[in-house]
Amino acid sequence: MISVIVPTFNRPESLLRAVRSLFAQTLAETGFKLIIVDNTPNATAAAAIAALRTECPTSIAFVSLHDENPGVANARNTAMSAIEGNLVAFLDDDQSAPSDWLEQLLASYKSYPAACTFGPVRTVLPDGISKHRAYFAHFFAREPDLRNGYIDESFGCGNALVDFAQIEGSAPWFDTRMNEMGGEDDLLFSRIRHSGGRFAWAVAAQVCEHPPVERVTLTYTLNRAFSYGQAPLTIAVTGAPKRFELVPVWMAVGAVKAVWHGLQWAALAFVRHKGRAFQLDLAIKGFSKLVWWIDLKFYGAAALKRSAPSEAPLAETLAPAAAKRA
Repeated sequence: MISVIVPTFNRPESLLRAVRSLFAQTLAETGFKLIIVDNTPNATAAAAIAALRTECPTSIAFVSLHDENPGVANARNTAMSAIEGNLVAFLDDDQSAPSDWLEQLLASYKSYPAACTFGPVRTVLPDGISKHRAYFAHFFAREPDLRNGYIDESFGCGNALVDFAQIEGSAPWFDTRMNEMGGEDDLLFSRIRHSGGRFAWAVAAQVCEHPPVERVTLTYTLNRAFSYGQAPLTIAVTGAPKRFELVPVWMAVGAVKAVWHGLQWAALAFVRHKGRAFQLDLAIKGFSKLVWWIDLKFYGAAALKRSAPSEAPLAETLAPAAAKRA
């Protein structure tokens, strides 16, 4: 039986949308195991989960767990303790899936039996977003120009099907060191590569991402861009084996990108070009490689402390003028 994992953190309304889309799956008739993990200390999803339990089709095995230690790695590791079988699909609580999502993931897996199969993500922005709309739609999406079949790169776990029978090692599968920063699935993808496993792309297995309005800001996306830009160095210094010799190489790449895209952003910002945010994003990703040891915290415990001044993300203190000008 395939298991579907949905971790949730303080988004009960969004969770309702995500799980109801799973109830409508074409494979719901044949059945699958649904595992929801509420990752807030005070179980903010309890009422939503109770409502979903009453709506759940009898063919779906409904399991809800509570991990009071915030962090997406914690939530996913807790969910993994309840899976049934080797095939596990992941859907985030701010996503929704069309009725054939699971069917398309499994069809791709049957044709290309990879250790991990990814699908596209399309952004559904909140109403009223006009400034930098194209940039925000691109930022939250996952729409690379790829065909069905095996691929060399990996993406995030949201909208993915993993065959754990193909991966060496044992629990924990997700890196708890990254609980507050993201990138917790890099540990899993590193294990896949070292196990000789492959990645695949399923064009038809698309889901929608519904970013909350508080995330559709340059402050949020540029901080995320900073963290994304550090990913190659994070993998180099924490992976197995460690590749410290790659650090100066990536720093040099970052310096070039920071200058090149920074100059392009400055020129576009001067004339208020609609595409200027794309260049600022790339410049930030380059700059972050030069200060790769700085960790920005977004999720889990950091999210609970977000209102404290000392917890302000780097973009709010490092480059407020750039964010405003953009």
